[in-house]
Amino acid sequence: MKKFVVMYRVPVEVMEKWKKETPPEEMKAQGQKLEKEMFAWFDKNKGAIVDQGNPLGKNTRMDHSGAKPETNDLNFYNVVQANSIDEVIAMHKDNPHVSIPGSYLDIMEVPEVKM
Repeated sequence: MKKFVVMYRVPVEVMEKWKKETPPEEMKAQGQKLEKEMFAWFDKNKGAIVDQGNPLGKNTRMDHSGAKPETNDLNFYNVVQANSIDEVIAMHKDNPHVSIPGSYLDIMEVPEVKM
């Protein structure tokens, strides 16, 4: 079995628009609905999930000149195992995250490195 990291992403402008245009009570209701759907999705796919992941916090970008806060579109990650990328894609077709307008998943195989 191969391992794959799945990065959950929502463009910064989509999040900003949602926060600006959505009343707080509606934001809460949408968040609770998505959470419930995500837990059901994780439960359905628990046999393939190696690391259920976590939400990602605020980003700090560092380069040779230093570090500073930087906004990005990374929201969550998890790690799954499968025989192929096609299996991972099939598993995620009904992932509730992709129902968020403008959202997407980045799926990357984690190559095994022998040292």
